[in-house]
Amino acid sequence: MGGSFGFGEGVGALIARTSIALAGAALVGALVLTAAGLDLATTWEAIYEGAIGDELAIRNSLLEAVPITITAIGVAIAFRAGLFNLGGQGQIYVGALAAVLVALYLHAPGAVVIAIALVASMLAAGAWGGIAGVLRARLGLSEIITTIMLNFIAFWLVSYLVRGPIQDPEGDGYPYTREIPEPVQLGLIGDVVPVGAVLMLAVGVAAWLLMDRSRFGLKIKALGEGEAASRFAGIAVPRVTIVAMVIAGALGGLGGTASLLGVQHRLSDFFSPGWGFDAVATALIGRGSPIGTLVAGVFIGFLRSGIQTAEGTAEVPAALAQILLGVVVLFLIIANADLVVRLGRRLRQRLARGRGEALERPA
Repeated sequence: MGGSFGFGEGVGALIARTSIALAGAALVGALVLTAAGLDLATTWEAIYEGAIGDELAIRNSLLEAVPITITAIGVAIAFRAGLFNLGGQGQIYVGALAAVLVALYLHAPGAVVIAIALVASMLAAGAWGGIAGVLRARLGLSEIITTIMLNFIAFWLVSYLVRGPIQDPEGDGYPYTREIPEPVQLGLIGDVVPVGAVLMLAVGVAAWLLMDRSRFGLKIKALGEGEAASRFAGIAVPRVTIVAMVIAGALGGLGGTASLLGVQHRLSDFFSPGWGFDAVATALIGRGSPIGTLVAGVFIGFLRSGIQTAEGTAEVPAALAQILLGVVVLFLIIANADLVVRLGRRLRQRLARGRGEALERPA
């Protein structure tokens, strides 16, 4: 699986496929909105304004993009290794749990607490992802099943804790922790760019260096091309499998912690509205490339922010808003599917061959 997620077809082809997908999604979205009796111009304008209309919109869009994108980059790394990590949701919860415990109970300067919270979240969530890696490498169990089951365990573990041992005693019974202290919260750069967005960019660059500029990245890619061939080449398949899942889990935890420290400031049992599942779709759109996934995640974040704004300003029903989001994501996934990419490559080759033959014919 992992080797089929490159960008060998070129940027122009990528832009063309994306444009066609967005045009198709816009057409379907227009039909849905019209059928619901909504004004198209008002709705599209509300989505645009909510995504990039002003500095506040841009800031909110970036905040929306951060947890999805960082988690998606982890999912993309697992893809490269031929692993389908559906455990981003659980990894987000475990990472955020570790981080909130550090933020609430470690008494130290704010910068120190932030650094330790980020590291703790990556270690905890990395170990959580590593469980699925060990089960795959040592027992041959499908990581799809184990990561889904680990999602449930992580969610209900956090739900139990925020309703009991670490619940805010002054929260009127609501299932969440105390708010983390202000010195531990991630702020903004220039009132627009969240610190979490800088962290997201750093993760994208680091993942690109790991996957495309390191020996271990080549091993991950080779494993994704085929386990038997990797073993023949002398690659320690169990080790690479486990490490890939540890990295994926660590980034899921980091994504959740970036939102915890930067936006929500407290952990609840519905802390993540589905970022882990959005991350899978985002990694598919990015075709397993760290940079492609980074771009896709930012786009999804802006789209989510714009559609959520349209719910209020254009009175788009919540269910309809989710349909719009789903349609766009679905079209983008289809446009970046291996079959579609191969068909597009063959079409371009035939067109190029046809142009060459036309030029060779005598006048």
